[in-house]
Amino acid sequence: MPAAKGTEGVAAATEDAKRALRRKRRDQVQDPELGRPRVIDGEEIGPGAWSPDLWGLPPDCPVQVLGMDGDVLYVIDAAGQLAEITDSSFGQNKVQRLFLHRVGYLYWAWPRFGQGGRITGFDTVAVRDAFYKAAGLKGLWAAGDKVRGLGGWTDKAGNLVIHCGEELWIKGREIATGDYEGHFYPRRPPIPAPWAKPVSDAQVDGTDLWKALASFTWERPKIDPLLVLGWIAAAYLGGALPWRPMLFVVGDKGVGKSSLQALVKGVLGDALHNTADTTPAGIYQKVKQDSLPVAVDELEAGADNTRVLGVVKLARLAASGGVMFRGGSNHSGTTFTARNCFFMSAINPPPIPPQDLSRMAIINLRPRDPSRAAERLPSIDVDVVGRMVLRRLVDNWSYYDEIYQLYRAALGKGGHDGRGQDTYGTLLACAHLVLGDELLAAYGLPTDADGLDPWAELLAAENLAEKEDATENWRRCMLHLLTSRVEAWRNGVRHTVGGLMEDLEKGAITLTLANDQLAQADLLAIPAHEILRGAKGYALAVPNQGPMIGQIFRGTDWGGEGGAGVWSAAMRQAPPNVVVYDKTRNKQRINGTQRRCTIVMVGALD
Repeated sequence: MPAAKGTEGVAAATEDAKRALRRKRRDQVQDPELGRPRVIDGEEIGPGAWSPDLWGLPPDCPVQVLGMDGDVLYVIDAAGQLAEITDSSFGQNKVQRLFLHRVGYLYWAWPRFGQGGRITGFDTVAVRDAFYKAAGLKGLWAAGDKVRGLGGWTDKAGNLVIHCGEELWIKGREIATGDYEGHFYPRRPPIPAPWAKPVSDAQVDGTDLWKALASFTWERPKIDPLLVLGWIAAAYLGGALPWRPMLFVVGDKGVGKSSLQALVKGVLGDALHNTADTTPAGIYQKVKQDSLPVAVDELEAGADNTRVLGVVKLARLAASGGVMFRGGSNHSGTTFTARNCFFMSAINPPPIPPQDLSRMAIINLRPRDPSRAAERLPSIDVDVVGRMVLRRLVDNWSYYDEIYQLYRAALGKGGHDGRGQDTYGTLLACAHLVLGDELLAAYGLPTDADGLDPWAELLAAENLAEKEDATENWRRCMLHLLTSRVEAWRNGVRHTVGGLMEDLEKGAITLTLANDQLAQADLLAIPAHEILRGAKGYALAVPNQGPMIGQIFRGTDWGGEGGAGVWSAAMRQAPPNVVVYDKTRNKQRINGTQRRCTIVMVGALD
């Protein structure tokens, strides 16, 4: 049976209609005709004759004052949106903009009287005075993390909150936007809301979403569709998750990357920000306080990867909810906290730093069999599928943390570090909430009932492409040093630092000759036993500062200006049997001067 047909579909459509009617009635507030009184608690109150409330405002004011931050006054306008006002913008046009369809209220609350007591307009100065008085009484208020936009969040009790634009979904029920437990949820353009009725396993299967995902030519046909489904689910949850995973799809032209992006867009609909050409600034200006997902197609490597790596860095910050500060107009700063799941694709991905690889799941698409080239993706009902997925997440959210921890434990047995457990554990747990044990079993995947330990082998860290280049910072720093060339030539060949140390270990050159050449790079080889008793081979003394050694690290993550850098700090992250830096042993004479050094026990490097 198709997912949205039958009595369940009719019941859901009926509930949607009821919700729409409730919202319409809520918005239909009638203001009195010009010059007529308002009826408040059974009493007729004439224009301008009201008594102020606790904050000095008229009763039932459609614009709510939140407070001030510096010269900015924050209010909720008549449509439920967050608005900012400065003293220079507090004119008639701005006031009308705040009251929108409730402009009749202005003529009643702050009337301006002409000859004969006839109302000729509203008093903008009186509005301003009342709002500033209310702001002074309410105190300081800054948007920051108090404002929550579209997408998923949690309340103080850990319940899932879905901000759908015109309403909030909390514990399966709909409430109006606005202030909720100290956070402000502004009214926004609507995005798809959860399916109006609980969704069964048969309905999930009937959406054909799994069939559509499995139809792609994945490198891991059993695993990759589940990871993509997990990302779609995580994308809905956004700010509710402790960790937001990145997904990067790699494949040659014609393998279906754009079709996959289109499928993801079809499921998420208006809940997805998608683009094929953007910058980090463009993303955070678009996203603002939303926790909605971001999809970037064709994030290709190029001669200058500054822009694309900036997008990847933003995705990394969003994974953990990193706070960024950006300058604004009039020298006012803006606080931006990214809580979005990122979906990226490319033929040639950019050179991604290890700290970003650890937050990312990379999946590969393979060329389709020529005999299947003409096949079309199974069709899905884009008006139904995403909403059903979201309803399953809403109904099953209370199980998330327990399932997430089970997956993390299984992945830990498979060699994943904390970041790997966060990333893959989130993807698997979110997919699990959508499918449940019965559908997982039907699709040939491990279930909670049977135990999740098979994932230790299915997603073993040593088998993942993204883990191959995820080398520790200190190792990358030492690798750069050892593979750097020295200026000296020997036998017509310019040798690397590591090559000279290897020749020294083998006895191909003497210590004196090795140091003559290493001195050209401001380095010194030392018998290892002089540093650590009983150690064999040779150690390499690397000055903590100096123009010559600084030149080797110039333009890297460990370089700096004027012969200073952070290479020594990076190397000292290595285990104590690899690096020695205590002051009793690290002072060495190089090129005629005593220098503080970081000493690398080359023989201890594996």
